[in-house]
Amino acid sequence: MDSARSGGGSGAGPPPEVLRALRDAVAAAASGGETTAPLSALGLDALSIVDGDGREVVRLGEVRGGDVERRPLDAGGARFELALAPPVREEVFGPIALLLETLLYRADGFDSSSDYAEGWRRVGVVTADPSMGEPFRRLVRFAPQNVTVLVLGESGSGKEAAARAVHTLSSRAAGPFVSVNVPAIPPALLESELFGHVRGAFTGAERDRRGLLEEASGGTIFFDEIGDLGLSLQAKLLRSLQERELRRVGENRSRAVDVRVVSATSRDLAKEVEAGRFREDLYYRLHVAIISLPPLRERGRDALLLARHFLDRFAKEFARGPLRLTPEAQQALLAHEWPGNVRELQNALCQAAALAETAGAVSEELLPPSMRKRSRTASAGDYRSRIAAHRRRIVREALERSGGNRSRAARDLGLSRQALLYLMKELAVTSPRSGVPRPKGETAPK
Repeated sequence: MDSARSGGGSGAGPPPEVLRALRDAVAAAASGGETTAPLSALGLDALSIVDGDGREVVRLGEVRGGDVERRPLDAGGARFELALAPPVREEVFGPIALLLETLLYRADGFDSSSDYAEGWRRVGVVTADPSMGEPFRRLVRFAPQNVTVLVLGESGSGKEAAARAVHTLSSRAAGPFVSVNVPAIPPALLESELFGHVRGAFTGAERDRRGLLEEASGGTIFFDEIGDLGLSLQAKLLRSLQERELRRVGENRSRAVDVRVVSATSRDLAKEVEAGRFREDLYYRLHVAIISLPPLRERGRDALLLARHFLDRFAKEFARGPLRLTPEAQQALLAHEWPGNVRELQNALCQAAALAETAGAVSEELLPPSMRKRSRTASAGDYRSRIAAHRRRIVREALERSGGNRSRAARDLGLSRQALLYLMKELAVTSPRSGVPRPKGETAPK
């Protein structure tokens, strides 16, 4: 094996700067990005990492042929297999394996031992970011129980998808799922839409009509943006939920109704109660089992994962053939703040797929202007700082929940205590007990 293939001079390991470049390349590849890896400096043509379920989570180059070395990697509770082509000396392999094991153990996006991503996929939600782990754990606990669920999150963050998942995983899955977009229905018609009406109840009521609550009987009714419901209808809805019965508009007798209620809002309902715009009794009736969804900007690698999902879908729908994102387009997506969350991303990829050439590349120019402008001013450092801030917040919240007990916080995060201490040092996070001020510019978790 010549010096190029051996990764340096005899007996010497890879230079630190080469290992750092490899670390960055592997992290980018795992997040769905494209980057230049220092493979030739290590004497390699290709590198691949496969998880315990046989799924390839990292690929740099093409591992093919018989001249391949395969060895297991141990990343805490998860097991991976590393493939290098061609094989390298132990002085080169050892540092590479240690770097990758550390990265796999620490990096949130590599948590293949968790089943939250697969669980979300089964109910139609595409994600691989650990921030979606806790919402899924709550969802699978609440769904089988006949409790009222409130889904919190920004507009476009997937609240209806979570509500459908609650229904799908419940004992009512065979029943109807009725979705009510509260702000989309004119207030004058909303009472009749929800509760139904009898013939002659008002002008135009030519026949009896069941409302959406009756349509959902035996199943689930989902109130999207429940905070937009008017005060008079709040009182009527509360009575129906408490008494399990309703009265159609213009009718004197009550009708039994059996529905499970899932609501969603992007508003702070507690503040709405304080302002007198939302009934306190209804608030406590709805505020039982809470599922909070993070905005897309806090879901790390999910922006590219979702982008590829939508691009594949629209490419088939528009008969464009296989489409791919250019590195510049990927950087634009990663740099964007996503005020419209997943809905905004879906619309952007729909436009891009419609404009793209058949079986071509989706360039930055095919994205909406707001994304192109942002990508020119944002740097990779800005993206990394945002990810670091998000990880820092997760660690701090775990420490605060545990009252500063690092062992309990580590268990909460699914880490060993030593890994948590390493992460705290890396992110400059101090225990709540220490009283050490936070880094400048950082705020306490809400």
